[in-house]
Amino acid sequence: MTQWSVTAAGVLAVLALVAAARYHAVSVTQRGRADRLQHELARLQEQLAAELSRRGAELAAVQHEQELTASTQRAFLSVARRILVMAHDQQALLDEMERTHDDPALLEGLLKADHAAAQQARLAQTLAVLCGARAGRHWPEPVTLEDVVRGAQSRILPFQRVVVRSRIETAVVGAAAEALIHAIAELLDNATRYSPPSTQVFVTLMPVHNGAVIEIDDGGVGMPEQAVAKAAAALAGGSTLEVSRLGEVPQLGLAAVGRLAEQYGFRVTLSSAPSPYGGVRVVVLLPNALLTEPLPPTVPGFGPGDPAFSPDPGPASPAGHPLLETPPPGRTPASGDTPPPLPRRSHRRDRANRPAQHAAPPPPAPPYRSARDAQTFMAMFQAGTASGRSAARAQAQNAPGPS
Repeated sequence: MTQWSVTAAGVLAVLALVAAARYHAVSVTQRGRADRLQHELARLQEQLAAELSRRGAELAAVQHEQELTASTQRAFLSVARRILVMAHDQQALLDEMERTHDDPALLEGLLKADHAAAQQARLAQTLAVLCGARAGRHWPEPVTLEDVVRGAQSRILPFQRVVVRSRIETAVVGAAAEALIHAIAELLDNATRYSPPSTQVFVTLMPVHNGAVIEIDDGGVGMPEQAVAKAAAALAGGSTLEVSRLGEVPQLGLAAVGRLAEQYGFRVTLSSAPSPYGGVRVVVLLPNALLTEPLPPTVPGFGPGDPAFSPDPGPASPAGHPLLETPPPGRTPASGDTPPPLPRRSHRRDRANRPAQHAAPPPPAPPYRSARDAQTFMAMFQAGTASGRSAARAQAQNAPGPS
């Protein structure tokens, strides 16, 4: 019995020694692993601190760049508005000179100067759009789509080269009219600038299922794929004005068109395939949300009871009306079936201050409109133009900065 006790005690002692040795080995291994993990954690903490410092420096640099970009945009916007006001003032002075001079040669020079001032105003408006501003003025009434294209045509230098073909009778809502006029003017300017001077630029207006399209085809040499991709990126919108990326010869027109398309909801696409005229085709898609029915053409002073709208013309005619010319003395219609003179459209801004005129019995022999009467009518027309420009100039001065 004593021998078995001694043997058991020896076995237990051996097991205890083995367990102690194993525990010591495990402790040494765990202690080494813990030391390695601690060193790894310290290294990761140092890397994290370095990364946080680097990210903080990058964030500070980005914030500084954003502040610099915003400051540059505000400066450019201020300069653009000053140039726009100066151009409008110059056009107002030219309008006043046009009203006080009747020399044809002088009037031709004044009209050229007025057109140059309009180019200056368009460039300033393009710069303002790229700086975050919206289109200049807000038209109170819808503008027909053809008038939108005609207005854009009048804002480029070689306007004689543009041929407009309309297959649609619709209007653009007043809120988007100015933006669309400016965008089409920039596209027409590019089309005429990058095509031979002897060629024409064809503009086609047509309805589609989702709205209306404006197709602009030039007769230039076309564009390579790389240039088409760059232009498509500019027309996609979303770009901001960065002075470092403007280049020595900045291309601002397409970028401004892209910003306007993004703001007002129309789409501009550039086709890489050559147009039927060998150049480039640009398609402007206007959704139904931007379109409306055009206003009926009316002439102040006429109504359903006026002789011009009577089924029987009779001897009465709206003589003396400033928009209608009457035949010279002694000249009578060939037969009683001659229709009355058709009314002409007038600008709606001149109707507010003009009292309603009703048809009155004309004199027996109405004379032609004299040169002084024609000058008076042109003065009234130019006064309306000047008032519109004054309103646009005031809006440009009071417009808030970019958000």
